[in-house]
Amino acid sequence: MQMNIAKDIITISEDEISTYTEDIYRISSSQVIGKTDPFNGERAFILCNLEQLIGLLSFTPQNDKMIIQHTKNLIRATNGIEEYQTFLKYMSPSLSITQRALSLPQLTTYERKLLHELMMSNYNEYLTKSDFVKCCYSAMNAFLITAYCIVSKGIEKDISTIDITVDIYDTVQNISLTPNTDNSNFVYVDWHSINRINDLYMLYKTQYCGLTNASILDLVSADVIEEEYYLKDERFTIAPSILMKQYLSIIEREVNEIIVLSGFNPNPDQHLNWYDMKNRVRKRGIDIDYLPYKLHEALDDLYPFRNHSMHGETDITKEDYLILCKYKNQELFKGLSVKKLELTNTVLHPTVDEIAEYIGIPQNS
Repeated sequence: MQMNIAKDIITISEDEISTYTEDIYRISSSQVIGKTDPFNGERAFILCNLEQLIGLLSFTPQNDKMIIQHTKNLIRATNGIEEYQTFLKYMSPSLSITQRALSLPQLTTYERKLLHELMMSNYNEYLTKSDFVKCCYSAMNAFLITAYCIVSKGIEKDISTIDITVDIYDTVQNISLTPNTDNSNFVYVDWHSINRINDLYMLYKTQYCGLTNASILDLVSADVIEEEYYLKDERFTIAPSILMKQYLSIIEREVNEIIVLSGFNPNPDQHLNWYDMKNRVRKRGIDIDYLPYKLHEALDDLYPFRNHSMHGETDITKEDYLILCKYKNQELFKGLSVKKLELTNTVLHPTVDEIAEYIGIPQNS
């Protein structure tokens, strides 16, 4: 049974992806011009809309209002031919063009199902966004490229799993589609990255926007060591000391910046050691509302390990490391990021209110 399923898997290779997506749009006078004529049938209409979206994501800053509108249009198009008929009603230059367009191939039921799942994933990127994170546009682009390749190739069977393999900068390298063998209506989207470090870096740039780039890089490095070595191989006994040093250096750097931004260091160029830093935080009442504990409590608990780890000692135990993990798992690093965003009055667009406006959710007056 497994062999038959494996044989039936549909693969869209890197070469195919490159062919399908070559020169799919151009920019003219700040407008996205796709290569596909939307009057050449519903399939062409869908490809044209995907080209528009992919082109819109290439702008900096992104026009989220337009991206959301195009995404909603494509979600509606997954329900049937009506969205295309509406487009033709208002945009077709003649009845003969409309009749010809409607006679050309439409999306299959299976393609609508896959397109709906991918577009909803991008739509949910906005629906679940908070004011302390950015949208992950690179991942959204990867989902659009996947949808584009699926429609370009044509799918004639029911699919249960979309497996997307990406390289650096979330560039799609391979797409595998597993046939549905149990009549499920659910489509599972799986994501694999060839480069785990780059994968986390792309994610953390959106999740920890208040941290310095150096801290984000250190956090990625530490998390990869923890994930790939410490959690997988108990023989790697030196790992707690390495990880403790890495994580504590991030905390020390970021808390020092928070003290400066709060106006509680008369000499901004002075880097406070951990002892002075934790005392300054307590005395000045520097706190992070985002966290379920006081900042000074975390700094006090971690203080005994700071000198040991920074001086190259390797006697940090698993029990010691669990103390750090307690605060890490309760989002200490996210809290540090949020605090710095608040202190610098940084607004990450689109805000929750802007998204609500773009989607059409009524706002309380």
